[in-house]
Amino acid sequence: MAEQMTQMHVLVVEDDALLRKNIHDRLKKWGHTVEACEAIAEAKGLLADEAFDLALLDMRLPDGDGLVFLDELRADYPQLDVVMMTAYADVRTAVAALKKGAFDYLPKPFEDAHLEKIVRNAANQVELTQCVATLTKLTSGDQGAVWEFDNMIGTGALGKVFETTRRIAQSADTTVLIQGESGTGKGMLAKAIHRISPRAGKPFVDINCSAIPEQLMESEIFGYEKGAFTDAKNRKPGLMEIANGGTVFLDEIGDMDLNLQGKLLKVLEDKEFRRLGGAQKTKVDIRIVAATNRDLKQRVQDGKFREDLYYRLSVIPIHMPPLREHPDSIKPLADYYLRLFSRQMGRDITGLSPQAENALMTYAWPGNIRELRNVLERGVLLEQGTEVDVDALGISDGAIPHPVPSAAGNMTPMSLIECEKQLIRTVLDSVDGNKNKAAGILEIHRTTLYKKIEEYGL
Repeated sequence: MAEQMTQMHVLVVEDDALLRKNIHDRLKKWGHTVEACEAIAEAKGLLADEAFDLALLDMRLPDGDGLVFLDELRADYPQLDVVMMTAYADVRTAVAALKKGAFDYLPKPFEDAHLEKIVRNAANQVELTQCVATLTKLTSGDQGAVWEFDNMIGTGALGKVFETTRRIAQSADTTVLIQGESGTGKGMLAKAIHRISPRAGKPFVDINCSAIPEQLMESEIFGYEKGAFTDAKNRKPGLMEIANGGTVFLDEIGDMDLNLQGKLLKVLEDKEFRRLGGAQKTKVDIRIVAATNRDLKQRVQDGKFREDLYYRLSVIPIHMPPLREHPDSIKPLADYYLRLFSRQMGRDITGLSPQAENALMTYAWPGNIRELRNVLERGVLLEQGTEVDVDALGISDGAIPHPVPSAAGNMTPMSLIECEKQLIRTVLDSVDGNKNKAAGILEIHRTTLYKKIEEYGL
């Protein structure tokens, strides 16, 4: 393509395997991030987990009518541009698709040039929409405005995070450290940095440093040569090598083994490493985005995290605020999830009862946005009527109240570590010490909970 277009995250829904692959390969060649599937059910699953800018949707699919699905997309994802594709092209279906809100119409078979033109027009539309939205938010002066960014919604402090993220993403190499409590959206923000960056057309590799056993972590990240250990029958590339050209997201970086931290530091500095059992160095071109819910400065002081690695990672630090710090985000987020789950489950949910809305606003949300999403999914699933009531949400009895200010207007001083320690103790007591249940309530991995229990002497 002669002129570079804005990179997008594109969903292709086409049941013809050969055509689906052809479209997928063309879009990837043009620099876009692409997910492809053959049916509406698969598309719904992808849309629930990821944010897309454009969908190329076949008119006739094995499990439904594309025009009917278009109606659902317009209701649930109003900012998603949809291009309808069909081998049964005629004026009436084209007009019907456009009237229902389709961005454009692509009759099959089509030439690459026709596809390129439509995709370029959509990319220009996405870029224009982003610019207008950004200018509107920056000039409106409305502190209560609802910000939308790569399928994330928030107000106030979160809006500022979105704007910072948009700027730093344009630098392809800058290392980013995202800090915040579990469930605040650190993983989604990392994906957003990748999707709007110059690396968007390359892999995004997610590595959870607390989920992979320490003895396997090095071989998973750096790979190994044949014969490096007993079961190493063949050479295996590591996740760093697989991500070449793209972004590596190191989640729960605070739990990484000290020995491995030193090797990661060398990768950050030299952009090269050796596979386990190897002699030759492998060069990689990657951006590192790391995230943690731990206080890394405290970990450094405790001798559990390398100081030099901390400063190398935190070139651009981003703090994801907990939901209690932007409570005005609760209502727009709840409205979004109600529409999403109502559509997915085939329900006719109109909204929340006043009691349910009050419960959402007064709950402390220790699990943050992830917990809110789960609560709304449960509410839509269990509610018998058309309005989700407080009983279906299941949080009224277990609500943890917000900290209550004293008469002087100040809360009892407490460090973040002490607050986390007290929360874990409270949750463990409430489930009679059942660590699996506690990890579920806290929305953290069991391994992370075990480490925190040991660290805090619980």
